[in-house]
Amino acid sequence: MPKTSLLILLLVCNLSGYAQEASPGIKGRKMGTFASIEASHNRFLDSIYTIRTGTEIAYINGRDYYPYHYRAKNKPLLFPGKERTASITVSGRKYDNIILQYDTYTDEVIFSEMENNFGSKVFQVSINKDIVSSFTLCFRDDTLKFKYFREGDSGRGLPSGFYEVAYDGNTRYLVRHRSVAHQRNGIDEYFYSPAGYVMTGNEYHKISSNGRFIQLFGAGSPEMKKLVEQRDLNMRKAGKKQIINLLKAYDNLQGVRVMR
Repeated sequence: MPKTSLLILLLVCNLSGYAQEASPGIKGRKMGTFASIEASHNRFLDSIYTIRTGTEIAYINGRDYYPYHYRAKNKPLLFPGKERTASITVSGRKYDNIILQYDTYTDEVIFSEMENNFGSKVFQVSINKDIVSSFTLCFRDDTLKFKYFREGDSGRGLPSGFYEVAYDGNTRYLVRHRSVAHQRNGIDEYFYSPAGYVMTGNEYHKISSNGRFIQLFGAGSPEMKKLVEQRDLNMRKAGKKQIINLLKAYDNLQGVRVMR
């Protein structure tokens, strides 16, 4: 595996949770042991990251990512079988050529490239959302650009979380890559169920029926209605590329109308 260019990542492993679970009678005796284990574990991880990244300055805060879905056939990870490269912008600095995964159920960005010396375990880090402004997943057939939106900061009607910015013209189209959990034979299975949002004015609206979608465009609704009918679209089932092309065509029409 090639060195990750200028990537500086550290899994902040904290065993204090285990220490807190110890009974009061043994807690005092165990604190020194837990501290020693924690220090040793952190040195081990730090050495791995240093070797792989070629650097040992500055770190991305994160926590150990537990693969809670290991028994499920349907994983909540975004396109887990597809090869990808990625980049991430943390605290204003961009890191390229890394491997990232996205958990569509817990809304977590996961760094999972490091293997231990025995090759039997991958160290997975859930990166702290507070310092991630954006990340990109590059597949052979598509490039997904994600940004973190906080509720109320960028318009009403949008819950906080990571969204793919699929189109950003005069109108904006976001995709929430999410999954829902259903139990089968006592095991949680995770089913991919993305949701699309379109911004008109200063408010985001979840894409639903054709009628409600068309009404979002106010004075431009007649033009949008024609475009939807020309393409014979069912907005509940329309794919991402179809919606992007639809919005581009609408924005072009609006631009022509303004020029006139």
